[in-house]
Amino acid sequence: MKFDSDFHMHTTASDGHCTVAELVCAAKERGLKRIAVTDHSFSSIMCHQTLEKFEAQRAEIDAQEGVEALQGIEANIISEDGELDVPDEVIRRADVLIAGFHRFVTLMFESESRRFLLVNGFASERARQKLYDVNTSAYLKMIERYPVDIIAHIGHRCPADFVKIAEACAANDVYIEFNEKHILDTRGLDESIDDIVATGVKFTVGSDAHRANRVGKFDNVATFIKKHDIPLDRVYGIDGNVPTFKDRSGWKR
Repeated sequence: MKFDSDFHMHTTASDGHCTVAELVCAAKERGLKRIAVTDHSFSSIMCHQTLEKFEAQRAEIDAQEGVEALQGIEANIISEDGELDVPDEVIRRADVLIAGFHRFVTLMFESESRRFLLVNGFASERARQKLYDVNTSAYLKMIERYPVDIIAHIGHRCPADFVKIAEACAANDVYIEFNEKHILDTRGLDESIDDIVATGVKFTVGSDAHRANRVGKFDNVATFIKKHDIPLDRVYGIDGNVPTFKDRSGWKR
């Protein structure tokens, strides 16, 4: 098993500690062929992408050589209706659209987002489990509404029916991410992975690196893949498996 891609990392455009050039340099040193720069989206508290920074980052990415560098965005699911916090313009222009739950977003006290964001983000595991069906519905609605490429760190602080989500992903050409930071601490993933694989869904790998020394590091992902004997031809970013991301240039809400 050889990891040759990393489809989830952050720069100083959000809460990362590196420039694009530094991430590309690290990727070269680790023998990666492609990366996706996926900074946190527009409603993230304090450290987030903006239209101005997105434009500047595109120019920086286009100037890189030696590694295929894609520009993405890691969107926040911000409501029970599966709404994402990304401007349509960015959705159309992004090479990769990743979506997942994050708790530190500016919309957490707005009425339409309060329960979904505050309970999942800050309440006890028992309280979060009460939103299991609500969370599952939010993921499914998001997949229906948006041309998402990858579900990031599925289930992290947002318990849901992974199998139903995987079925929707398989039907809509959406990848589920094996996230290095969270794959071993996501409740229920170990128990449901066989049923997830049975849906036919495909997977990508992402380090979720915020520093250059974490780019392309996949010890936890490798352990998980081996433990569950996941078919390697279904995991994209290893052994020459290259994912196909959506063309969103003509997308309209």
